[in-house]
Amino acid sequence: MATSEAFRRLAGIDPDKDGKRSSHIAIPVRGRAPIRLPITVVRNGDGPTVLFTGGNHGDEFEGPVALAKLARHLRPGDLVAGRVIIMPAINPPALAAGTRASPLDGRNLNRMFPGRADGTPTERIAHAITSAVLPLADALYDLHAGGRNAVMIPSVMGHVFKDASRTGATVAAMKAFRAPAGILIKEYETAGMIDTTAERLGLIFGCCELGGAGMLTPETVAVTETGIRNILKHFGIMAGRLETAPWQGKRRPRLLEALSYGHYAKATASGIFEPFVDLTAKVRAGQPLGQVHALDGRRKPAVQEAPVGGVVYMRHAFGLIERRQAVAIVAHESRR
Repeated sequence: MATSEAFRRLAGIDPDKDGKRSSHIAIPVRGRAPIRLPITVVRNGDGPTVLFTGGNHGDEFEGPVALAKLARHLRPGDLVAGRVIIMPAINPPALAAGTRASPLDGRNLNRMFPGRADGTPTERIAHAITSAVLPLADALYDLHAGGRNAVMIPSVMGHVFKDASRTGATVAAMKAFRAPAGILIKEYETAGMIDTTAERLGLIFGCCELGGAGMLTPETVAVTETGIRNILKHFGIMAGRLETAPWQGKRRPRLLEALSYGHYAKATASGIFEPFVDLTAKVRAGQPLGQVHALDGRRKPAVQEAPVGGVVYMRHAFGLIERRQAVAIVAHESRR
């Protein structure tokens, strides 16, 4: 089939053969060595294909760690039926630099899809994944975290569709991941996201936000690894019961919603952010979430208020904040 041929040409391995094969996709860059995207395919008979990607942003580390371990240890015999495609680091230049955007061209990979074959290095990465890898998959789980600037309840984000059955399938898989939270959300700047491209191709999609502050914790890594296995079980690729990893000493997944921009609190000033509340806190509309101090300390701090009542799903993590950056996302408990 045409999609498999594109994959073979770029990765040099046959994704339709049973077994385990590892290779890389080479992205040409003018004046320097190609960018190498590591890729592993594990297949055991006919069945669904799940694609896992990590390292989309270079300051988010749960995905690269968990997927590197999965690529090393997963064997065909671990699968009941189907195929797993593992890409631990889809943005190696950004990951090596520990930055959200690539140092090669200053581009944010997750705003470059579907990419361009003759574009900048980051656009070329997006094009290779869109043209050769996404068409093989039935579902994509792109493993993110909050990066340097944010911390989030470890979660899987999903979107609401006009097709209720598609929303239902998204929510079912979101719940199966068994992260501390699943959240249906309305996002900013969706043009160019891998989310948007995957959904246009008809894939079940989950954006996994699994930590934050540019660091790993034992709990967030465990949530990530458990969720990966649960997704494979949910799609019938792996056998076994769904598991729940603890977070903050609890094993209680919850479903949240933030389906309008009214759930986002945006900073009204630049400076040093002092939080008053942390993740999972229940707040009321208008309640102070924190305050922004001027760098010279001379201005009265600008108090930042909750836009709606609900649960603090995300809050700003880095000490410095710029005006219009997100201070927090406050979500509602979902009844779905």
